[in-house]
Amino acid sequence: MKNVLLKIAAAIATLLGLMSVITGTRALTGFFDPGYQTFNILISYNVLMGVVSVIAGYFIWKKHKRSLELSAIITIGHIGVLLSLITVFRNIIAYQSIEAMIFRSVVWVLIFSIVLAVNNTRLKDT
Repeated sequence: MKNVLLKIAAAIATLLGLMSVITGTRALTGFFDPGYQTFNILISYNVLMGVVSVIAGYFIWKKHKRSLELSAIITIGHIGVLLSLITVFRNIIAYQSIEAMIFRSVVWVLIFSIVLAVNNTRLKDT
């Protein structure tokens, strides 16, 4: 069951990362207009973290020792950005951007929780 959960977490991490890279790159290059004001720095962050998410997905799939570390970095990064969007940038950021970051944050909390639980079990088994 642990292996199945890790594979699902890895697949979701990779898929979410690829979606961020593709959509973000299209927006940055002008091939996609979401229909609301965007901020290139936020889109660039999403593309960068999308690449990191794909790498994390691979590491999770392979049960690499760095998977927990990368999952934590992504989760903390997304939550930090979300907090800044709903506080500092609340009046200038589109609600779609906030909703997207809430979605990413929740998904990564779940992924991190799975990776952490499996790693804790593995540590107890040895």
